[in-house]
Amino acid sequence: MKKVLLSFSLFAFGAMFSQDIPFDKLYGNSDPVHYYLGHYPVSSSDGLDINWYGGIKLQTSAGIGIQLLNNGNVGVGTSSPSQKLDVLGNIITGSTHATEGVNAFSIRYENGSLNNWGALRSSAASYMSFGVKADNNIADGWISSNETLNFSKVAMILNNDGIKFLSSPQQLIALNSPVIMNEVMKIAVNGNASLQGKFEAKEVKVTLTPTADFVFDEEYKLPELDEVEKHIKEKKHLPEIASAAQMEKEGVNIGEFQIKLLQKIEELTLYTIEQNKQLKKLQENNDKLMKEMDKLKGIKK
Repeated sequence: MKKVLLSFSLFAFGAMFSQDIPFDKLYGNSDPVHYYLGHYPVSSSDGLDINWYGGIKLQTSAGIGIQLLNNGNVGVGTSSPSQKLDVLGNIITGSTHATEGVNAFSIRYENGSLNNWGALRSSAASYMSFGVKADNNIADGWISSNETLNFSKVAMILNNDGIKFLSSPQQLIALNSPVIMNEVMKIAVNGNASLQGKFEAKEVKVTLTPTADFVFDEEYKLPELDEVEKHIKEKKHLPEIASAAQMEKEGVNIGEFQIKLLQKIEELTLYTIEQNKQLKKLQENNDKLMKEMDKLKGIKK
């Protein structure tokens, strides 16, 4: 008899969960359309379908665990989630490797493609570097930590203008607050680069043609020194060299400026050679005059 009753109970229990069960049978709610416990088919299995029209709350003695609102927002550790996923507390994600690798999350674009952002740490680093969204009033960028608690902000932006590097002072700013960042460097799509600040390097190579060797061409007309002097008195700068005011306003092209300086050095070299010839000629004439004077002195004696 016990075996018969047990078999009947198991059959009834299985039959009960093989169909949708209104929650009024479990909790006393009288709206079986919006409140029920059911199931749905899954390949080679079966899924649990819970419909509670007002939302679902899972909690323990520690407080709110998971809160699902009727608008679809899900909260972990909070009963009033403001977004599709709102977590009050820490989140751990990524691979299981403790010292190196990439831990990322994906952003789905409107066209369905994904872009990954997240953390990267090498085996030599003490902390993870990370990325958060920033706003520089021009375009969106990403801030990365410098692996210290100073949170020196730097960002790189890729868009149709090229590549921009931005920075902001060391300060702690809430991640959901706009971060105003200054552009420190830009590389345009045509290869031109601009830097707001000093540039230091062990070696700089500038390739630019033509050079200034045209000065030594036999057909080159060397400016007359009288003309150069007149230009300097009137303009207060060398011919073919920009004025100080123009340099301050427009800047200086290092390659072109170096060639112009070389041109002036080569012109000075030609002036010096010409003056040296004139000095030698004057010396020769002076020597002749001295000899003539010595002869005249000998005749008088």
